[in-house]
Amino acid sequence: MADLRPVTCCFSGYRIEKMPFRNEDCPAARELFAALDAAVAEAAADGYTRFLSGMSTGFDLWAAEAVLRARAALPVQLLCAVPFDGQADRFPLEWKRRFNRCLLAADKVYALSRSYHAGCFAARNRFMVDASSRLICYYDGRSGGTAQTVHMAEQSGLKIVNLADGQLSLL
Repeated sequence: MADLRPVTCCFSGYRIEKMPFRNEDCPAARELFAALDAAVAEAAADGYTRFLSGMSTGFDLWAAEAVLRARAALPVQLLCAVPFDGQADRFPLEWKRRFNRCLLAADKVYALSRSYHAGCFAARNRFMVDASSRLICYYDGRSGGTAQTVHMAEQSGLKIVNLADGQLSLL
C-alpha cells in the first residue's frame, strides 16, 4: 500500500471559545479565513492532495470549509478524523450544521472510537500527525490539545505552517 503521508496535510487549532474573536465577521476572522484559503492553495501547489481535519468547532471546521472551497478549483480531498461517534452532539446548532455539511461533503471519514473516552482527542491528534507530512495550525503558545499536536508534529518532523504568526498583530 502506498504511503500517503507525503501528500497529506492535517490541521490543528483552537476551538471557537479559545479563539481571540467570537464574531466571524471581524477583520481578524476574515484575515484568518483568507490565510487558511492561501495555506490550502499553497499546500496544493506543493503537491498535497489530502487534507485532514479533526472536526472541532473553530479552526478545525474553518479549515475543513477552506478545503471544500478549494475543491471547486483544485484536486484536493477533505478527510475528517472524528475522535468519537457523537462528537458534535453538544455543539451549538450552527456548529452542528457546519460539522454535518463537512462530513457529508468529505471524501473520507475516519471514526476513531464508538464513544467518548479519556484520551480520545489525543488519539485523534496522533492519528492525524502520523498520517501527515505537513501541519497547518493556529497556535499562539497556549497549552492544550493544539499545543500537544504541534509538539507531536515537531517531533515527527512535519513541516509546520502556523497561521497565528501573522494574526497576532491583528488582535
